[in-house]
Amino acid sequence: MSKIKSKRIGFRIDMTLMVDVAFLLLTFFMLTTKFRPPEPVKVDIPSSHSEQKVPESGILTVTISGDNAYFMGVSSQPDRVALFERVIGPKLKASGADPAAVEDSLQHFKLAESFPVDRGEIERFVMTARVSNQKIRPVVKADMSADFEAVDHVLKVFKESNILTFNLVTALEKEGG
Repeated sequence: MSKIKSKRIGFRIDMTLMVDVAFLLLTFFMLTTKFRPPEPVKVDIPSSHSEQKVPESGILTVTISGDNAYFMGVSSQPDRVALFERVIGPKLKASGADPAAVEDSLQHFKLAESFPVDRGEIERFVMTARVSNQKIRPVVKADMSADFEAVDHVLKVFKESNILTFNLVTALEKEGG
């Protein structure tokens, strides 16, 4: 006697809800991602053969533009807040700015990647950054058309601040033709 095979009951999974959730998550991450803001000045860096990479965090960047203007940036927010509270905040308070304006300036400064610095203030900013973070790595990013004197001034400030190790940002030169 042969057995009667029972009919297989198939099942179906409705994937509509899963796809909806996936697209909602994708949309959420696309809308909340903070892209890197544009730099305040375009710098055409020189080329070299060095392949050493600059660290991602814990860096103090001094940028020198083609017209010898100085910009400074600190990679971590706590170091930026320390710079603001020790250097910029007292200047704003001395100029008569109300506390709400100082707080608003602090909030904008926390998000700034880099900011313009006068030639005479570079040493103060470098020293303050060094005091707030002993392990900060200084980086010099200079335009190819910047004067040697401008770059030399930054290097002298590093030397006076007892910073003897720093990185120079260059583009990797392509070999071969």
